[in-house]
Amino acid sequence: MIRLFYAEKDTTLYENYTEQNTGIDQILELTKIASGSKLNGEIQANTYNSRILLDFGTEITTLSQSVVDGDIPMPHTDNLSSSVFIKLYAANATDLLQSYNINAFPISESWVNGGGNYSDIPVQKYGASWYYRDSADVATLWATGSANSGNPVAGDASEQGTGATELAGGGTYIVTGIDGGVGLQSFQNESPDIRMDVTAIVRGWIKGDRPNNGFIIKRPQPDELSGEVLGKLQFFSRESHTIYIPRLEVCWDDLNNEFLNTNNITSDSYVPYIKNIKNEYRASDIARFRIGVRPEFPSKAYTTSSFYQTNERLPASSSYSIYDSVTDDVIIQDEITYGASKTKISSDASGNYFDLRMDSFMPERYYKIQLKCVRTKDTQTFDDFYFKVVR
Repeated sequence: MIRLFYAEKDTTLYENYTEQNTGIDQILELTKIASGSKLNGEIQANTYNSRILLDFGTEITTLSQSVVDGDIPMPHTDNLSSSVFIKLYAANATDLLQSYNINAFPISESWVNGGGNYSDIPVQKYGASWYYRDSADVATLWATGSANSGNPVAGDASEQGTGATELAGGGTYIVTGIDGGVGLQSFQNESPDIRMDVTAIVRGWIKGDRPNNGFIIKRPQPDELSGEVLGKLQFFSRESHTIYIPRLEVCWDDLNNEFLNTNNITSDSYVPYIKNIKNEYRASDIARFRIGVRPEFPSKAYTTSSFYQTNERLPASSSYSIYDSVTDDVIIQDEITYGASKTKISSDASGNYFDLRMDSFMPERYYKIQLKCVRTKDTQTFDDFYFKVVR
């Protein structure tokens, strides 16, 4: 099972524009201007970075209540729990290294989103900036350094006590915690889209171990402090008016395996179909899709009952993905986490099924279901199933 939660506010903090807010910019940016490089025709005497703030606000409250209600298992690192990933879609990337890392930390102080754009002249100073977490007029400074270690280094847990230079401002975040509380994604010649495991951070919020003020996304501190040119990463923000706004993916196995190896279809060529799919679903709907399957070329036989009353099932290792039908971008992807498929096709006494919460999807768009069926002798996919989500 997978459920999506969407960011409620986001902004970029720019070290070279210390009081500027970009709370309604359509782009979130991780960039680095190295000392000695040229910006706007001028050689820079210092190194400047940017960092991204993301806050899911009441979406985390909804997630917590779903855990309390038993609808979603508590996030943790085993196959009986849920896993949480933060997803940002890249809009542009330039001059990147072949190999690099990105970190996520929980923010320890509240902050104001603001209403500024990067291109504003004069710059908008209301809202979070590199120096301030509210506005330049109110001037509530970010506390520098980690929030809980008493050490002035504003970096990740591996850097504590190294005596590295402190970066004034740039958000205050927690570098350690009961569950670790650090997100890390390593990239090696791959898409710059971020899909980072932040299970420990979200678990800490749900348990009340740390305040929920959102995530800070940044490069590791050694990269920020180095003189190396690391390139520019740009991501779609919640203000981009696209389907690519930042989100959390909460994934878990519903564990309904009782009938998975019962009456599985044996025909080499078969056709699955969704018995109860509708053209439209409201965003408030929770839909259970019932799946039937039959041989594509049934053998001729004399019988007193209809062939289509046979209740055969998909192969046990079957799963689903959801795509945007216009862009063909994957919205819910098939994956294996901690040894269990989080988008597996379940099976009960009535046959195969899977559930979808329609509030995970952008309304007024069409979506495509892809079924993936894996057997020892073959793997087949089927994707001629469409639905629309409406408000």
